[in-house]
Amino acid sequence: MTVLIGLKLFLAPLFVWITSILQGKYGTRLSGLFISLPLTTGPFLLIIGIQEGRSFAKTAAHGVLVGQLSLIIFCFIYALAAGKLGWQSSIGIATIAVWLSGYVFNLIKFSNLGIVLTLFFLWAISIGLFPKHEKPQDKIVIPKWELPVRLVLTVILILLLSETANILGSKVSGSLSTYPIIITVLGAFSHRRNGSKYLISTLHALMQALPITSSIMVLLTLIL
Repeated sequence: MTVLIGLKLFLAPLFVWITSILQGKYGTRLSGLFISLPLTTGPFLLIIGIQEGRSFAKTAAHGVLVGQLSLIIFCFIYALAAGKLGWQSSIGIATIAVWLSGYVFNLIKFSNLGIVLTLFFLWAISIGLFPKHEKPQDKIVIPKWELPVRLVLTVILILLLSETANILGSKVSGSLSTYPIIITVLGAFSHRRNGSKYLISTLHALMQALPITSSIMVLLTLIL
């Protein structure tokens, strides 16, 4: 757990910084595609595999797949809410959805085939029902003061969720671990400043590329 927290404290702010630059230069789609990659889970599984062995890493990869179910729900609910509500309410609703779903999914004993099929169907349904949105053409302009704030908030969220998980126990910690910190930080600022279409476009790009991460995790569970 200490390794995971330390890794997140280093990588998450780094990727928030990189994604913020991509947003400003190339728009929402590329930033969404970048976020969808296994940026933190990949290095985490590598370290776990070296330290704890292949069997432990395989179990961890399976856990990442379960967590992606909650990520799909988070993105879908966030996009639905953002089309009608402000950024605070949208994040609040999506947060409740991801924690409730994460808690439920962590109680289910998925087989490898079961989690793959569940992921595929949930992803296909969410993509099919994803809210229609205007595709933004303008590049996002980020004030210089905002980037350090994004990085600080990312670190605070990681520490807050980690400490809460330690207090509330293993079942709740599994739910909390599914919380998409990078998307939350970037989404809140993007939604607040630029409007819902920028946020929804980023989430849609993330969802479209999510099977890449899922496929990598499935391969890891098979070869480890």
